[in-house]
Amino acid sequence: MRRFLILLGGVILSSAALAGPAAASESHETLYIALGDSLAWGDGASVPERNGYVPRFATYLRGAPHGDADTLANLAIRGATTGDLIAAQLPDAIALIANPDTDTSVITVSIGGNDLLDLINDPGDPCLADVTSPTCQQLLFLAMHGVATNIPVILGSLQAALADDPGAESILVLLPYNAFGGTGHPLEAVIAQVMRGPDLAFDCTVDPATFGLDDILGCTALATGALVVDGYPLFEGRTLELTHMGEGFNVHPNDDGYAVLAKAHRRAMD
Repeated sequence: MRRFLILLGGVILSSAALAGPAAASESHETLYIALGDSLAWGDGASVPERNGYVPRFATYLRGAPHGDADTLANLAIRGATTGDLIAAQLPDAIALIANPDTDTSVITVSIGGNDLLDLINDPGDPCLADVTSPTCQQLLFLAMHGVATNIPVILGSLQAALADDPGAESILVLLPYNAFGGTGHPLEAVIAQVMRGPDLAFDCTVDPATFGLDDILGCTALATGALVVDGYPLFEGRTLELTHMGEGFNVHPNDDGYAVLAKAHRRAMD
């Protein structure tokens, strides 16, 4: 976590040095770029390209009052981790931002959940057998450390690229929910602490050594000038209603869940 703070400080300084005012050109095609994992892709929606939170939010953004982004570029890949986003999506996003014929207006980022979900995907995963085991605890530490290392790179790189883009921009970072919340699953309480930390809250004033996943994502977002979309409390007590968890091990939202996430993004923009 100390390394996380050092990296974060470097990103903030780099972004501040590169940032500068730029005049918007009305002739440019305005973009909304979506980055992330299966949530940004729309997995679980009846029609992902229409009912996921990204296309819903894209519809809202069209027109000057709400972001003035007339074209959606959804680069999200199902199953992506923070490392995957850096390798496969970030270069394409930076290329879109650098395109002189476009003006990027809004970027959304939904990432980090798979860095942890990968530890409980298969029946033989050590964290499914015993989450308190030394092996699982080490894997959790490494996964958190990976997110803490990668998310400043992602957001800092985007902010640096946007510094040379015309007009004003907004980056929104989604804090994922506890897919086990309210299900009675044995992992429910454990996942809550992993997601929100021991205090079970999104809080940037506590010791970073006790940060949960959402603290890492959210505090980095705020420190780099991004907006936070806190999806966690919106699903508490409603997981079976808003996701497919009642149908088996499927953590993805249904259409109602994606509507909730889209509304949260609209509120963050407003």
